[in-house]
Amino acid sequence: MTVMRWALAALLMVCGSVSAFAQEAPAPQQEAAAPAQQQPEGMIPRWEVVEIAQQLKTHAGGVEKILEQVRPKEWIQDGAPAAYVDQHESLLQDLGYLSRSAEILEHNPEKLTVVIDTFLWLDRLHSMIDSMSLGVRKYQSDPIADLLDSAARRNTTAIEQLKGYMRQLASNTENEMAIAYDETQRCRQELLTQPRK
Repeated sequence: MTVMRWALAALLMVCGSVSAFAQEAPAPQQEAAAPAQQQPEGMIPRWEVVEIAQQLKTHAGGVEKILEQVRPKEWIQDGAPAAYVDQHESLLQDLGYLSRSAEILEHNPEKLTVVIDTFLWLDRLHSMIDSMSLGVRKYQSDPIADLLDSAARRNTTAIEQLKGYMRQLASNTENEMAIAYDETQRCRQELLTQPRK
């Protein structure tokens, strides 16, 4: 997004220079105004991304309640690796990060960096939940492990949704940057060929 802003800034500077050299009258107000931003064709609607973000926050809260029933410290006496304790703590912490990232996504669904952050937290949690589920099933409770497996399946759906949206958003950003670059080059060429008065 930062590159996009620099490209647009360059475009405005170059086109402004053309206008100054040519000493032309200002363009009509309706031509100078930027057109209203529209949803690109084929892009997941904004409201749907907001809905995904809200579901992720709810999902994170649900997984946290399941993990509160998990007792990895008690597994050690049954021969479980102590690493499960650290993993359990990391899971609870990362759920908080996912929830906060989803909150930001809910209000900024058009920002690629926010979508990427949310996707990465979700993907990280997915693999950790799978691992924790194996430990729960072996050392504690099949029903709780089933709940974690169900949560992991919901994660998979959200991961695929975010992955598809990331691709769409990245493609749209690339297209906008290409348009900005072409316009910058056009204005630059106009500047070079414009006679001074």
